Amino acid sequence: MTIQTIANQNLPFTGPFGVGQVKAYATAGTYNFVVPDGIANVRVRVWGGGAFGAASWGGTGGGFAFETIYGITTGSTVVVTVGAGGISGTPSGGTSSFGSFCSATGGTASSVTPGTGSGGDINYSGGAATNVSNAGGGGCGNLFGNGGAGSTVSAGNGFNGASGGGGGGTAAYAGGDGFSGNGALNISATLMYQPTSGNVPYSLDLIGTGGGGSYSMAGVNGGGGGGLNGRGGFPGGGGGLTANGGGGLVIVEY
Repeated sequence: MTIQTIANQNLPFTGPFGVGQVKAYATAGTYNFVVPDGIANVRVRVWGGGAFGAASWGGTGGGFAFETIYGITTGSTVVVTVGAGGISGTPSGGTSSFGSFCSATGGTASSVTPGTGSGGDINYSGGAATNVSNAGGGGCGNLFGNGGAGSTVSAGNGFNGASGGGGGGTAAYAGGDGFSGNGALNISATLMYQPTSGNVPYSLDLIGTGGGGSYSMAGVNGGGGGGLNGRGGFPGGGGGLTANGGGGLVIVEY
């Protein structure tokens, strides 16, 4: 899809870029980005996929890379790869990349090894998880830092980070807070606070900065899923136990 950036406040941290055009690749696969006529510079954001919450632990979060590329050749083709989120049978998240310029690996089936960015002007890692029963998943990396880790005990809270880690697989334990959103809290079936996210539809800068899920809740906007079936938030959030990771994402500004 193509999105027109409208005003400077939509990119409050990085500012507008080029002629204001944005190309987003949000589905796992391989694509060709053809540099448009008259374009010599591009700015790229890349997230790896989050891991599946396998065996007895949560999945780790995907990495993040941010790079401005100057002097790119008009009309040239750059191969864009978008990594899938981890699923049962393929628990590690996939690597996303923009040609050979920058990449971000996905979260892994190992609870202590998150994905990480490389080649960018800014590179961050996702959050770790923990090899304990019903732990939550780690959040993705983003423009503001590493993702928060999932809970370190099955009934513990997720950790705060640039995106929040997921809470443990027992009610009343919260997901971690992210840069732009609070983690969830599941006190009871009738008293549940959902994870939140910032003004994401209007700012590329805030993608991947949401809160982590609590018990059985999905993470939001890159936050880790809560223990026991909490899906990882898109992009790149690690899933809680037995839950899928969030898929990867590549965004090109020009």
